[in-house]
Amino acid sequence: MRSFRAPVVSTLLALVLVASLTSTAGVGMAATATPTPSSNPCVGTVTDEPDSRTLVSIQGAQLTEDAYLKRPALLASFASDGEFVWTRNASAQGRWWAYDVDPLPNGNLLFVTTEDRATLVGELDPTENEYVWLERFDGAPNDTENPLVTDAHDVDKAGDELVIADKGEGHERLLVYNRTRDEVAWEWRFENHTDRFPKRGGGPEGDWTHLNDVDRVNVSQSDAVDAEGEWFMASVRNFDTVAFVNRSSKEVEVTLGGDGNHDVLRRQHNPDHMWGPNGEHTVLVADSLNDRVVEYEYDGSEWERVWSVTGFDEPRDADRLPNGNTLITDRMGHRVVEVTPTGEIVWGVYTPYEPYDAERGAPSSNGPTMREHGIEGRYVATGAAEFAEEDVEACSDALFSFAPSKLDVVAADAVDRDVHRGESVPVVPFAVGGAVALLVAGAAVYRYRG
Repeated sequence: MRSFRAPVVSTLLALVLVASLTSTAGVGMAATATPTPSSNPCVGTVTDEPDSRTLVSIQGAQLTEDAYLKRPALLASFASDGEFVWTRNASAQGRWWAYDVDPLPNGNLLFVTTEDRATLVGELDPTENEYVWLERFDGAPNDTENPLVTDAHDVDKAGDELVIADKGEGHERLLVYNRTRDEVAWEWRFENHTDRFPKRGGGPEGDWTHLNDVDRVNVSQSDAVDAEGEWFMASVRNFDTVAFVNRSSKEVEVTLGGDGNHDVLRRQHNPDHMWGPNGEHTVLVADSLNDRVVEYEYDGSEWERVWSVTGFDEPRDADRLPNGNTLITDRMGHRVVEVTPTGEIVWGVYTPYEPYDAERGAPSSNGPTMREHGIEGRYVATGAAEFAEEDVEACSDALFSFAPSKLDVVAADAVDRDVHRGESVPVVPFAVGGAVALLVAGAAVYRYRG
């Protein structure tokens, strides 16, 4: 009898498990229905629905009166009406921060996340929510095959090259990594250009430059620029500067702003380069600590502020859309909004905690400059939905419930649920399954000893 009862109990529990898994009801982190437009607390102003979805990376930090709290680092897709479409919980995959996301021509996404002393860059298939490839940069700083890249906020991809903004202490640099050859193809170190970026300037020890963005600029495209080849536009946050570096000569060709020149820029993020109506350098930038988004145009000798919009709280990203509106990631406002040239908010979602990057349709800006649009001046954002602190908390609860937990990610294949699109993992039967496994193992041991 001792060798009989335990297997019987295990069999009965297994039947319960099978019945539970085949039922449509489930109790789990996302067991409740996906919020409807009338109930989703993350939907803000939606007066004009866009033609495509909006991608948002959420860094995963919450500033309170006492300290920073760690929150899930997410990548989320929002429908035209502001509803959740899918999420990827990077923290459930072991990541610490989520930063840059770029749509690729094949429909996949280039996604940048970090771990302790490592940056991970990968091509993510949003349909399967799996990586096609993933590069982990965690070697030594001078390793040409696996360089150490610390806390990279931005990576761009062109062909087989990755252009990386490496803000690591002691190896602050622009880095080009060739994935075909698995080696560093080019680098530009700030320590070799202290005439432009002196050690006595910038930020505190351990965060000298806070390099946070790099974009390719093909200057051969413009007849107005007396240059050929490729430049890199780098955002050097702690120097309040956007710098254009010549890839061939490694010279700094043009700069926007300057250390402490806060009338122009103050701790900016994610500048986008556009060509003006006559081929002029034009920069659209989230001017973070000036709480604005601003557009500058370069006439060959000096920069002119063409347009700005205020009413934000440390914006992190701004992309010009084909319709002339601007998609703005408002970090401490915990939201992403679409703003007309005159400042009217026509679309918005709330995205706690601390959204970093937002994209719609194409990476970075793919619309007209304000000069091309016939708009100049300074504007204030208007038309946002009223949103109090308790509303932000309700939104975070809804978003985190929709996003898969660590248990969801582990159990997804076993229970055949698409947890990235809000389908729940039935926790009770999954727990029963674990108990079954333990009982079966115990029965086997019991029988063996008996």
